[in-house]
Amino acid sequence: MAMYYYASKLSAVACGTRCRQGLTRRQRNRNASRNQQRAKKDDDEDSDDNNKDKKALSSVLYDTTDDTIVISVKSSEQSEVCCESTPTFTHTALGTGGVMYGNGNIVSGPLESLTDLLMPTNPEELDQEYVFSFLLSCRFFIRTHELLGKLLETLPEPEPVDCLVPLLAIWTKMFPYDFRDERMMNHVKHIVARCADTTLADVVSELLCALLARLTELEKHEEELKSYQSTVDNKTESIKWPNASQLAQVLCRIERNLAKHVGPEEFVQCNANLLKDPNREDFTPKLTGSCGPTGGASLDGKKTCNLESYLEWSARLRLLVASEILKCQNIQDRNNTVELWSGAAQYCLLVGNYNSATAILESLDMPPIARLQITWSKLSTTTSQQLDCMQRHAEGCGNLWSKQTETGSGAEDKKRKPSSTSAASSVSKSKSNEWVVVPVFVDIVKLALKSREDCCVRLPNGHINMAAFNRLAAIAGAFTKHMCQVNQTLPDVGEFVILCRHMQSCKLQNESELMMASFSCEEPTIAEKELYDVT
Repeated sequence: MAMYYYASKLSAVACGTRCRQGLTRRQRNRNASRNQQRAKKDDDEDSDDNNKDKKALSSVLYDTTDDTIVISVKSSEQSEVCCESTPTFTHTALGTGGVMYGNGNIVSGPLESLTDLLMPTNPEELDQEYVFSFLLSCRFFIRTHELLGKLLETLPEPEPVDCLVPLLAIWTKMFPYDFRDERMMNHVKHIVARCADTTLADVVSELLCALLARLTELEKHEEELKSYQSTVDNKTESIKWPNASQLAQVLCRIERNLAKHVGPEEFVQCNANLLKDPNREDFTPKLTGSCGPTGGASLDGKKTCNLESYLEWSARLRLLVASEILKCQNIQDRNNTVELWSGAAQYCLLVGNYNSATAILESLDMPPIARLQITWSKLSTTTSQQLDCMQRHAEGCGNLWSKQTETGSGAEDKKRKPSSTSAASSVSKSKSNEWVVVPVFVDIVKLALKSREDCCVRLPNGHINMAAFNRLAAIAGAFTKHMCQVNQTLPDVGEFVILCRHMQSCKLQNESELMMASFSCEEPTIAEKELYDVT
């Protein structure tokens, strides 16, 4: 889980970067507003006001209670990820079939020899980590149904298949989506027939029942996603939003539901250009059919699009937040909406949902929202404290939740504060089982795509690079295993079922349309008009 831990740290720092960028912009807008007021005041009065602001901010950021949960991540804790195509080991040895070992681990070897290691004579010697790494990336060089067929050929009838059944059990558990292929199921049927009337019959029956349950769950999930795509939500204006903590809990449920269905093989099968266009509209993978000029066999087409659906959700959430802010016709409503989403981002950070938190922070920094200088200048004290506190937390020099103290900001501020204050109260008392680590998914995909580059290229001696296979397995495997294990039984959305459906199905505007809506909220400056006319 080391790579997953690194990705989680990376996500926390990424959140800090987004917060810091937003903080710089907000400070710039506040300074511009203050400069207009300072022309009417004495220098002494300005100095007193600045000191009061510093004391108020300090009390909010550093005055904490005993039940505050502290999650500090420092930028200095980052480490570099290096994906070398030819690894170096201090002790190497040549094994059976030309397989190379380094420090006791398999480094490389011919495809045939590595395939033989999948079925050791003694089933107890089966290495599940090796099986996972090999089955994940070997599809660059051989199709999965061809691999299973070759394994069956090494066990001609009437020889028993005792050594193949343990492998099949691991395969169906770790890569169940492979068995959506009819060619794979034909091999499975052959195995079942050979296991009939033997002691392995019950074992095979049990693993097939588990496989059927997993594929049935996937089909149900896909039908749900299709229903969202085919549904046009006409109740956009009348949707009722909950408080920040409840909204964050709905976001966490959506995140976990989408993330747990991503199969590890999808990191191998996805389009390499998936992340190059941030404004992409089509998330369906377009595989080239081969793994490159030095690759071997053609890749099988993807049987699922869970990875793309998850990326699409992240992009949707960014647009959704911006859209909800720009729907507000007056500054007061816009400030309340910003407060709602910044509070939800703060709660998401607390429970480890970096993906939703980052999407919300990126939305607040989108040009249509960032240009609302009047709105930002009149932002409530509570919202500014939330955003500033998130920035300090992610940089590792502050606590995520602090006392929301009264600073005498007036009756209007007091009316706006209960939603975030109640959120802080419920969050500070959150149970340990609410903690889920959901890294920024695009960061996981980037790490996987980087490691994937070495997997599909043979070494100069023609060997398969098992060291590269292991690196990719560490990333994809850690993510998929973790998301399947954390809170496997998701709570029913209950009263928020309409909200959950709305967020995943409502029609959203693109960035150009959002910019026009932003101009309607606040008149564009001369520079903006000139730039917009040019573009």
